[in-house]
Amino acid sequence: MGIKVNAREKTVLPDQPFIVDAFRPGDAKGMVNLFLTVYGKDYPIKTFYYRDKIIRENSLGNIYSVVARTPSNDIVGHGALFRSSPWSQNLFEIGQMLILPSYRTTFAAFKIHQYLSEELILKILPDGIFGEAVCNHITTQKVSSLIDMKDVAMELDLMPASAYVKEKSAPGRVTCLIQFKGIKEDVQEIFIPRMYREQAAFILQDLNLKRRISESSASMPLNSKSIIHRKFFSHAGVGRFNVVSTGRDFGRKLAGLERLGISKRMQVMQFFINLAEPWSGEAIEILTNKGYFLGGLVPQWFVTDGLLLQKINTTPDVRFIKLHTPKARSLLEMILTDKERADQNIYR
Repeated sequence: MGIKVNAREKTVLPDQPFIVDAFRPGDAKGMVNLFLTVYGKDYPIKTFYYRDKIIRENSLGNIYSVVARTPSNDIVGHGALFRSSPWSQNLFEIGQMLILPSYRTTFAAFKIHQYLSEELILKILPDGIFGEAVCNHITTQKVSSLIDMKDVAMELDLMPASAYVKEKSAPGRVTCLIQFKGIKEDVQEIFIPRMYREQAAFILQDLNLKRRISESSASMPLNSKSIIHRKFFSHAGVGRFNVVSTGRDFGRKLAGLERLGISKRMQVMQFFINLAEPWSGEAIEILTNKGYFLGGLVPQWFVTDGLLLQKINTTPDVRFIKLHTPKARSLLEMILTDKERADQNIYR
């Protein structure tokens, strides 16, 4: 669905030299043009269609933009570290990456990623960074791998096809691969039910994190109550829930959130479960019995690690899921196998 935007798309000359640099207020006009050129008016984060909002969000530290800027102040590429869905405010997302079509054969994307993962990280000192790389192409996945980000989770059919209409780069909803890079070294014990222990160990094996995986066999404490932070992304049809703590009321709260998701026409429902709680397995069992299946493990999501479980109302066409690494392909196989189990639970 379009929005009213006063700015009009301006043609940018190809083959200009450019530098990669941190955002300056004078870049905002060129950034609006960049997003209009690549996405039309359908980019889901509407901040990027308004100069004043771009400037404000960067000044507040909610977004740290990095641009590829020409001598004439054209902006031919953009990427950012920004606060998004994690409960931890010091786990930043890397993304909002786009390059003008005429500059995609340059090193703009790589240099922006490099600036974000080296110079900018030293400035803001996050605990870690993660990205949601689209899987209708492998460009972002490949560049992210070059800065040592590792594959940890996959969100099936996350993004709506409408976001890719202008470039005609996707026939339907688009799957995203979550990639992670730890900055702060920490030691954690995480509690995972036996059914996902092997998958968790596989995901963590190349992350260079100090983790002790213990089986989640404890019962939820008496009189415990769930703390769940909810967010609905109406443009994408996604409901995302951070389960900070699980209690005896989790099943009842889940039923209420599912009813709300149906009323809001959500296509995707995601639950991130805090693995620091020894009784996390009870909540995970409730979800898996309701048709939820594995998404992956995202370190530091709550400061502590989180397990992603998901349910979708679509049928993903795996032919159009493009993956760069063998690990990502193995992760997809694990997820599809668990989805088959979940589908059997729903229809039996």
